[in-house]
Parts: sequence; structure tokens; C-alpha cells
Amino acid sequence: MEKRYLENPYPDYVNKQTTPINLDEEHVKNLICTYVDAVLEHCRPGCDDEDNRGDLYVGNAGIAYMFWKMSRSNQCHDLYPASLEHAHAFIRNAKANADRYKKRREERYSFLCGNAGIYAVSAVISQDLKLVQDLSDDLTNFKAGIAPSKEHLHTKYGCDEVLVGRAGYLSGCYWLNDVLPEKKITDDDVISICQMVIASGREYAKMTNAPLPLMYQYHGTEYLGAAHGLCSILHMLLDSPWFSNDPISAPSAELRDIKKSIDFYLMLQDEEGNFPVALEDLRSGREKRLVHWCHGAPGAVYLFAKAYLIFKEDKYLQSLKKSADLVWKKGFLRKGPGICHGVAGNGYVFLLLYRLTNDPKYFYRAIKFMELLSNAEFKLRARTPDRPHSLYEGVAGTVCYLIDLLEPDQAHFPFMDVFH
Repeated sequence: MEKRYLENPYPDYVNKQTTPINLDEEHVKNLICTYVDAVLEHCRPGCDDEDNRGDLYVGNAGIAYMFWKMSRSNQCHDLYPASLEHAHAFIRNAKANADRYKKRREERYSFLCGNAGIYAVSAVISQDLKLVQDLSDDLTNFKAGIAPSKEHLHTKYGCDEVLVGRAGYLSGCYWLNDVLPEKKITDDDVISICQMVIASGREYAKMTNAPLPLMYQYHGTEYLGAAHGLCSILHMLLDSPWFSNDPISAPSAELRDIKKSIDFYLMLQDEEGNFPVALEDLRSGREKRLVHWCHGAPGAVYLFAKAYLIFKEDKYLQSLKKSADLVWKKGFLRKGPGICHGVAGNGYVFLLLYRLTNDPKYFYRAIKFMELLSNAEFKLRARTPDRPHSLYEGVAGTVCYLIDLLEPDQAHFPFMDVFH
């Protein structure tokens, strides 16, 4: 079976004399233009053949997010002066699709794969375009997810993970409060949602005799990774107002269960630096390890970076460094350029470590992951994603990574900024 990754063709960083750090900004901007031009050519609003949901993960809302991010970039705004207008056009189409889901109550708090993400991105675009009524309507539609996210719901897919569950909705709440001029989601609402996430995790862990205090399932599988599983749920709990000040204000029982669950997950890291895909792997002995944001170390790093910033324990930093070394060795994925399971998503690991440690080695590695996108072997052997222009599977996410490479002091994986 062919390996999932390409061999890393680059020497690792030693020092600035033997391995100088040279970021060719013009090359990065040319790459951005290549990808954005492809998006504009193939994804006209209203004629989107790739996906008709409109959502952040694979739909027009994700493309709108890319253009919004570009509109706010000092380095890249001038590449596409109409980027905010493009963002508005794509988000309008996404909202037209979102209307079909309004009667589905559980859909109201689905963020990456649902309506809440569409309205959150629309709100920040409306804010920047000074569309006062649109902003009000967008926030009303986003906040429609608050009430159901506080309910004790059980759905066929699970209620708590990042793509469709409460953790994703929390990430949207934090993001809106960060980027809009005034806090729109109250601390009381956020904490109420966090309490329901904890209650849900405790209930499932008790029911299944799980070896940790908080556990969750998605479509019947006890996933551990960022997209569907435990680590992003715990990350979003750490992002809550409970942990925004020193001393921590989380109730002692909640703090205990969150911390124990983080440390249990940390113990699952193998010698190479990776993590199992699901809790079931511990029982079955399944050896499969994926070096993806969605399943594996490239997604786990955001939880441990947040834990390190809050608890100041060196074990989390050491875990991060092991993960980064794994990604450097096995992270040149053949699945494409995207952020969910592609080269840009793994490159974000190094931008995170660079912001956290200021070690130039990580910025050097991030540059090399950018250079791989133009590598002849990568172009020949990389697969074309199902939605090749989307935010999470395709080049819209790659553009976000390239923008962040030009502005590394502000770099963050979409909706997972551990420094906010």
C-alpha cells in the first residue's frame, strides 16, 4: 500500500548560518493569486457545483471567510481590492442555502457544517461593510443556536464535537466576540453551554465505563481527534470564561474532570508523537495513525497549546514539540493542499509552535511546507480533493495558511486561535 505522505525533501533547521530562513514573499503572493483565481473561475456565487449546503467546511461560507480574511490582511488586501465584495457575494449564496435548514432545530448550533457558521461569517462581513440591518439579522440567526445548545439533546450523530456539535458552536461564539467590536455572546450563555458539554461528557463516560471523566461519541465512534472528537471539545472548554483569568474560576469538579481528561489524552501520545484515532483503538489494538488535523497530532496541538498557556506545565510543551517533529517527518500529505487533511493544515502546526516559542526552526518548517505546494512530485502525486476550492478540503484554506505565513505573529488555524 502506498504511503499517505511524501518523503520530506528538505534538510531540517540547524541555525541561520547553515539553514537560512528565506521567505520569498512574492512567490507566496503569486501562489495566493493562483489559488484565488481558480476559486473565482470555478465557484461563481449561485452556480456552485461543488456543494449546495453553503457551509464553512466545504461550501460558499468557507470561501467567503477566505475573502474576508484577505480583506483584513495588511499584506494581501491589495492583491484583491474587491475581496470584501467577493466575500459578500459568496455569503449571500450560502445564506440562500441556509434557509432550507431553518426548521431543523439541531441545525441551529451546527457551526462548521451548518447554519451557525454561515451566519457568523455573514455577521463579520456585514460589520465590515457597515450593513447594520444585515448584521442584526445575522446575529439573531446565529443566536438561534444558543437555546438548543443548552438542551439535553441526543441525536444520531452526537451533540458535542466541532463539525456539527456544541464545541463548534462555542468556537463561533468565541470568534464573534473576538472580531466584532462589542461582545455579542454573554459569558453566562457560554458557560451554560460549557456546562451542558460537561454534563453530556460525564453521562456518556459513566454509561460506557470510559477510562476518563469526559467522553463523547460521533456516529457511534468514540473519536479522539480535532474534527469529530475529544481534543477539540476539551479545547473549547479551555477557551471559556472560566479560564480567561488567573486564578481560574471554573468550579472545582469541572476543573478536575477537564484536567483529568486532558491528561488521559496526553498519555495516549506514542513515541513517534501521534495519537489514536478513536478510543476503540485501545481495545482493538488498531495501529492506524493519521497525521491530519481531523485525526491525529496536527489537531491535538491546539488543545495542548491552550493547556500549556493555562496550566504552565512543561509536559504539554514537550508533547507539542513531539507532535511538530512527527509532522515534519510524515506530514507532507498526498491528500492535497487543504487544512483538514492536507499540507496547509499540517503547516499550521509550525506557525502555532512559532507563535508559542519564537523558535525560528518552526517558521523555517512552515516555509518549507509552503514550498512543497510548488514541488514537482507533490503536483504529480497529490490527490485532488472532492471539493478542491473549499475552506477545509481545498485551496481556500491553503490561501488562509499563506496569508498567515506572511503575518506569522497573527497566524491561527481558522476558528481555533489559542491566543485569543
